[in-house]
Amino acid sequence: MLPLPTALLRPLLCTVVLSTPLLAKAQEQQAPGVQAGITVGATTGAYAHYDDKPLVVPALAWQGKRFFASPGSLGMYLFKDEGLRVSAVVTPYTLRFKTDDVNDAQLRRLHSRQMSAMAGVNAEYSGDWGALAASVKREVSGHGGGLESSLHYSYPIQAGRFTWVPRVGVVHSSARLLDYYYGISDEEALRSGLAAYTPGSATSPSLQIAVSTPLGTKWRATGVVANQWFGDAVKDSPMARRGAQTSAFISLMRSF
Repeated sequence: MLPLPTALLRPLLCTVVLSTPLLAKAQEQQAPGVQAGITVGATTGAYAHYDDKPLVVPALAWQGKRFFASPGSLGMYLFKDEGLRVSAVVTPYTLRFKTDDVNDAQLRRLHSRQMSAMAGVNAEYSGDWGALAASVKREVSGHGGGLESSLHYSYPIQAGRFTWVPRVGVVHSSARLLDYYYGISDEEALRSGLAAYTPGSATSPSLQIAVSTPLGTKWRATGVVANQWFGDAVKDSPMARRGAQTSAFISLMRSF
């Protein structure tokens, strides 16, 4: 069984790097070198009354002996041994709330929430039994400095030319991180008429399945469907649509 790359499922919304962490995870057969291509996909469910739009975006990946750039992340290996990899990474937290994309008069009176940068450590241990991946990251772009930790298990299944990768796990988000994206201040409550809200921390389980297949010697196609069930701290926010978020993407990548 081939080792899996160090890309983790992240919260997704309509941004240029929206789909790339999921797609990088599916492309486990990464050889050293450069991959470039295109991704088409969509995500729904993050915010109430939000205009979720499909995206067509470029994707780029590079794998070196010490440094790597998977779609949506930059990293450096701190330790590599048989089955175990530890890396320092910088990744985007791609959740975003733009008032121009909201179809509700009250929600349009809230402040917009921008994407964030996260920095931290990833660790992955893989063997014949599958792969176990863990990460701890901190927000470093001035949006509250919250923390996010995750734990995921995946198992690649080879079926002819197709590689299927089911993946299950949990993501724990701190109160400071969720407050930036789902909190409503007293000033916003007064202006919008919504109830003020300060979320606590939350743990959100997730389920993902990816399938990948080569197309000739240089090209690879990958499809991903993922679902994340929000914790109570997110579901109870007046900004939340419902209790889950669903994403689906297709990518076409070429190796150089």
